[in-house]
Amino acid sequence: MDEPDESAIMKRERHLPPAKAQEWPPVIILNLFYSGLGIARDMAGCGVRVVGLSAHRHIYGNSTRRCDVRFSPNTQEQPEEFVEYLLQAAAELQGAVIFPTRDADVLFLDRFREELEPFFRLAVPPRQVLRRVIDKYALVEAAIAADVPVPRTTVVRTASDLAAAVVEVGFPCIVKPISSVHWRVANNWNLVGGQKAFRANNFAELQSEYERLARVRPELLLQEWIPGSVDQIVIWGGYVGDNSEPLAYFTARKIVQSPEDFGTGCVVKSEPIPDLPELTIRVWRALNYQGMAEVEFKRDTRDGKFKLIEINTRHWDWHQLGRASGVNLTWAAYCHLVGKFHTAPHRPIQHAKWVAEDALLMYIARSIYHREFHPLAVWTHVSGQRMYGIFDRNDPLPFLRYSIDLLPTFAKAVARQIFQRS
Repeated sequence: MDEPDESAIMKRERHLPPAKAQEWPPVIILNLFYSGLGIARDMAGCGVRVVGLSAHRHIYGNSTRRCDVRFSPNTQEQPEEFVEYLLQAAAELQGAVIFPTRDADVLFLDRFREELEPFFRLAVPPRQVLRRVIDKYALVEAAIAADVPVPRTTVVRTASDLAAAVVEVGFPCIVKPISSVHWRVANNWNLVGGQKAFRANNFAELQSEYERLARVRPELLLQEWIPGSVDQIVIWGGYVGDNSEPLAYFTARKIVQSPEDFGTGCVVKSEPIPDLPELTIRVWRALNYQGMAEVEFKRDTRDGKFKLIEINTRHWDWHQLGRASGVNLTWAAYCHLVGKFHTAPHRPIQHAKWVAEDALLMYIARSIYHREFHPLAVWTHVSGQRMYGIFDRNDPLPFLRYSIDLLPTFAKAVARQIFQRS
């Protein structure tokens, strides 16, 4: 590993206490689900101390050997306690890069920037940029300004807005929160049925959904439904540095998503998608973006255009898939944040797959329940070079922990779903 340019680090980070000679700042990971576990594995062998802070005592990631696991308060439910926890750890972990892994973590770091930035490097976009991305309508406006295609979109604030909105958007349409956090706070996630969005095929369905969802928050986003199967959803994933220039990236395509309309990608394939880098760079420049990003598009089968759906401002579940093409996004982010010059070698994007074991099992269970299960199709989806969300032969304990602690409970839930039909 090259020696760090100490003068560059001090120039970028004058507000931080100076690091000890020959010592790299540590890394702090907020929570150890798929994303956090992937970050810990990305940093393995880099010569950097990694600390994983877990607010959940019974998750598989707590068993990893790739970081020092500590239990901590929850950023969403106990934000003040967690700030105090970090400040108490500042003397030991001074200058650490903090990587969020959930939207709640991103919002926490943004809320407490002033308290934390004197002691840590926060891996979140600048505040004004972050707000434009979190607000889905503001993001649509930025994309339009950058000449990036988007679905027809409007905002409704009362039931009386629905008729005019339908004229603008059409059917079918998607109903979603203007900011995903609106449905994640307090008990709202349960009130909306644990779904990220809803599809309405006619005005009666739209009225019914709005009446239900408005109890959580009346201001909602209506967006045109883009036709096409799951494999028309494509992603640019990367880290954006100064002047909105990508430092490292790869492109990928969703193969299986569960639930299919608005679910989690449980099989994702990395592959070259030539149109995405240029489209994405336009968005970055319009936003003056800097930071980690997962940018999701869907190809509209009616006109062949890729249309921007959303941007994720942190590590996402399957970010490790880039490593199949020699792209370590975590290392690129770390080097940028500590002031180390980093140049990712340009390599062709290789075909490989990332599989979320538990999400795939649930997908199979739903297929069996609805009598749509096709074993050959599932095998085709997962065949070839692949990596997993939990299993790693060089770090086997998380999968073992998952199998012992969670799989029996999961199996019972699947059995109930299959055999206890109403």
